[in-house]
Amino acid sequence: MTRLRALARAGWLPLALASWITACGLSQPSFDPSGPCTTDGRTPGAYPDLEARLLPSIVGTGPGGQPNVVLPTTVDSGRSCSAKALSTLASHGLSELRFAGATWDQGGGDGTVSAFFTTPPGQPALQAAWMEEFYETGARASTKTENITITRPTIGPAGEVFRLDTINDLSYQTIVVWPATDGVRVVILATRVDPNASKPAHDAAVELAVTQSATLAQP
Repeated sequence: MTRLRALARAGWLPLALASWITACGLSQPSFDPSGPCTTDGRTPGAYPDLEARLLPSIVGTGPGGQPNVVLPTTVDSGRSCSAKALSTLASHGLSELRFAGATWDQGGGDGTVSAFFTTPPGQPALQAAWMEEFYETGARASTKTENITITRPTIGPAGEVFRLDTINDLSYQTIVVWPATDGVRVVILATRVDPNASKPAHDAAVELAVTQSATLAQP
């Protein structure tokens, strides 16, 4: 948890996802998702239609080859309205970004987020390239990121994706972005760097989360 909090403080994760990564009290019970978009807000159930588009569980292989179904630690949704939260997205004419995210907090700095981003009526249709710019700009602006690499691999049903990898505060960090119907999907995965950490295991977890997120049926 400590390293995930440090990751959020480093400033290159957007406000919309920092709260999911840290898994600590940034929800706003008084947030009115139907009101004017004047302040940023996030709380479970804010946008049920967006939460319905999230990965409900990560299914791996357990002992004896049996399925291992892991439910998310938290599920919530919200919107970004401020210039700080929107960052580079504002340059594309956006004044409101809506999102939902499911978080698997594995403790000790390890965690996974599967998220869906979109824009409401009256806003420009969200483009995957804008989210790529959003994350890359934040990563390069941080003083804590090292060895930033950007690739465009093909991952299962997601097809060709944008993948940003870096080491941030002794943590492997990966962000994957790809277009989806009416929005953009994002997977973020953090694995602490220690003698027991495995980069191949980190990469396998990224592929699993992206593949399962991309296989969701579109409403």
